[in-house]
Order: sequence, then C-alpha cells, then structure tokens
Amino acid sequence: MLQFENHVVMVTGAGGGSGRAIAEKFLNEGAKVIALDLKAPNWKEPSDTFFPAGCDVSDEVQVQSVVNQYTTNIGCIDILVNNAGIAIESPLADFDTNIWKKIFAVNVDGPFFCTRAVVKHLIDQKKPGRIIHIASIAGKNGFANSSGYCASKAAVIGFTRALAAELGGYDITVNAVCPGSVATPMIEEVIQNISANTGMSKDEARTMMESGIPLKRFQQPEDVAQLVCFLASDAAKNISGESINLDGGVVRD
Repeated sequence: MLQFENHVVMVTGAGGGSGRAIAEKFLNEGAKVIALDLKAPNWKEPSDTFFPAGCDVSDEVQVQSVVNQYTTNIGCIDILVNNAGIAIESPLADFDTNIWKKIFAVNVDGPFFCTRAVVKHLIDQKKPGRIIHIASIAGKNGFANSSGYCASKAAVIGFTRALAAELGGYDITVNAVCPGSVATPMIEEVIQNISANTGMSKDEARTMMESGIPLKRFQQPEDVAQLVCFLASDAAKNISGESINLDGGVVRD
C-alpha cells in the first residue's frame, strides 16, 4: 500500500542530500511531489507525480507564486517539508552582517514564507496537514564559530512549537527534525574546514567527528527521510510541537 497516495508534498532544498532523499521517499510512497531548489532539481524527469521547480525560499513573492501555482494545478499541498538551509561558519568578531542576514533569510524566513503560504490554503480548504521543519541539533546545542546557524535553527524550533499550538485546532501538526551530522556535502565542507584549520587529513577529521557520536557514525539522508515520512503519516497524527533529535545520541534531551 502506498501510504501517501492522494497527498501533495512540497519539499524545499530538494536538489540533493536530505532534500532529495525525502522527495524520493515520498514519491516511492505514491505522493505527488513538488521539489524546490534554487535551480529546479534535475535528478528526475518531470512527470504527473514529480514537479521540479526553481525557487528562492527567502523570496516571499517567489514562494507565494509557486504555492499558488501548484495548489491550483495539482491540488492543495497538505504536507510541507521545509528542508532548505545554509550553514556559514565565522567567529563572532569577524561575522559579516550580510552573512548573518543571509543565514536567517534562508533558514528562518524561508520556512516562514513557505509555511504561511501552504497553511493559508489548508485553512481555506478545511484540510488537515503536516508541516515538518528540518532544524538541527545546533538549535539545541552551541558550536563555536556557528552562532548564526545555531541561532537560526533555534528560531525554527521555537517557530515549530508556536505553530503547533496555533494550528492544532485545524488538524495541522507541526514538528521539527533535528539531525546531527548527516553525510551530505554540507558535512564534507565542515570536514574540509577542520582539516584546513588543524592540519589533520580529511580522514582524520572525519574519524574525529564520528568519535564524538555515541553510535560512532554519521547519519544518512535516508535516515532523515524515514523520520520525516513517519511524522507525515497517520501513525504520527497525535504528535505535534516536537523537535526530534536524529543524531546518533549526541544530544540527549
């Protein structure tokens, strides 16, 4: 049985990594998937179930246009996965204001714009829905030289909790997934930075990072996709306002 047949899912940051894995999982489970990234994802040809589109989630007008277009053409978006995000490291003393604003534009404004646009249609059409934000354990923990990223992900967790209280009466659940170190290009950049700053080889830097994880391994994009799909399923219909760690045991709260 395809558990998401007759559902319309929008996934942001779907060009690769966890976003692609999430989009593929929903496709395999029978959903119609709108896959957004700055450039339209090209890992699959467009079809009657797959709708790749270019969209800057930090642009309010673009987001509203995309949501209106696809809601009109293929149906109300009843599952939204706010996955798009960026991480830029900098010591606070050297933190460029424009970089700080860019991090918040993508990581916080993006989920706000997308969620607002989708929720308006859900409420207007009196349909239940699932909103899932991809936050991070960085929103619960502090990491040196990552104040912008940590602050933005903490904001996403706060946004999740507030919306769960606000939207519950419409049968719209809102949850956040908080990954740790997921094997994506973003983590490869972190490994590269550690190597450059310490003189370690990349393999040594990777081993050092993995050694700090109780399960001694990075998570995989497919792990994120599995948890997202669970939260979007009927099995999770009474879960809302949660920020669930997916980090191999690093943050235990």
